[in-house]
Amino acid sequence: MMQINRKAGRKNAGNYFWILLFAAAFLIVGHRVASSRPMDLTVTDYESQLENQVFATVVKIDSVQPNPTDGATNIVRFHAVITAGEQKGASVPATQYVYKNNNAMPVMVKVDDRVVLGKLSADGAADWAFENYDRIGQIAILVSVFAASVLALGGWKGLSTVLSLAFTCLALFYVYLPFLLTGANIYAATAVVCVSIIGVSFALTGGLNRKSFAAAVGCTGGVVFSGVLYRFMETAMKLTGSYNDETSRLIQIFGQNRLNLKGVVFAMVTIGALGSVMDVAMSIASSLDEIRREKTVTKQGLLRSGLRIGRDIMGTMANTLILAYIGSSLVMVLIYGASRYPLFQLLNQEEIVIELLQSLIGSLGMLFTIPFTAAVAAILFTRTEAVHPVRTVRPAQWKK
Repeated sequence: MMQINRKAGRKNAGNYFWILLFAAAFLIVGHRVASSRPMDLTVTDYESQLENQVFATVVKIDSVQPNPTDGATNIVRFHAVITAGEQKGASVPATQYVYKNNNAMPVMVKVDDRVVLGKLSADGAADWAFENYDRIGQIAILVSVFAASVLALGGWKGLSTVLSLAFTCLALFYVYLPFLLTGANIYAATAVVCVSIIGVSFALTGGLNRKSFAAAVGCTGGVVFSGVLYRFMETAMKLTGSYNDETSRLIQIFGQNRLNLKGVVFAMVTIGALGSVMDVAMSIASSLDEIRREKTVTKQGLLRSGLRIGRDIMGTMANTLILAYIGSSLVMVLIYGASRYPLFQLLNQEEIVIELLQSLIGSLGMLFTIPFTAAVAAILFTRTEAVHPVRTVRPAQWKK
């Protein structure tokens, strides 16, 4: 038994090595290919402002005085030490305008606060102005707590989860976004990144086995269904993809003809559906894998079990999707609600329509994934002789 366990352990370690090697190769090659493509983007005023910003730490508050030209604000003058960039270590004077009775504006800085400063001019006594607080440190702490909690609760599986999440983030921000910035075909790029995330995530968290393969196939089917359904609805509803200030800024950066806004919305819907579909596919495949390990089952029996499990999943998952999308767009809904639009006029706004499409198509993709994954798992798990329950045999000397 120990020899079998050692062989299984070596096999699993070898599988992890090849999975991680593929993931690293995908990230490196994908980023290099994207970086080698020409980028012809228009630099906006907002981007030029960001280029003149630095991170710093407040070391001294010099003065706090009422603003002589605006009674609603105070002028705070302070010194800060730049913590990154070419001027790292330099102590510079800076100014902050603090609103007295406006909770929507940043509060007054204090010593040891980490801030973002913006360059005002090449000369003058106060060259720098307060732009915002530096919150990256807090985010990094929260990410570390999350990773440590996953590792503590999940052990080896937790490590696989963290690696899978890291690959997903890198695939999106290190490969996918650079491709889109070069004007690559957004549909092809979305398909490639979704397939890579599905393959690597399931292989890392579930291993290289029939369970992971069934989940990956079921997940792919659900994502494809969601993408095709969106393309159909996009044509039927004559959507333009230009529906808010952010899309207008995209047109300003990329140019009128270099960015397919409909493709951007397609990517939003498809990638949004991917998360929920992955969860459902693995839940169904894992449950059916446990069932077939415990007792002799038939293909029809596994399929029925998968559908019953799926019914329990769909209720909470559908609510999760709707609540997630409504929560992310609550500000927009409040703006439209405050304007007292008639209900049907409100629902007909393209910005609202796209949010509704995201939640509804994501839910439909999840519903399609349930029977599809159950069918694939039933076929794969019954291709060989069914697994019988493991019976414990007592040694002869134990018998009375």
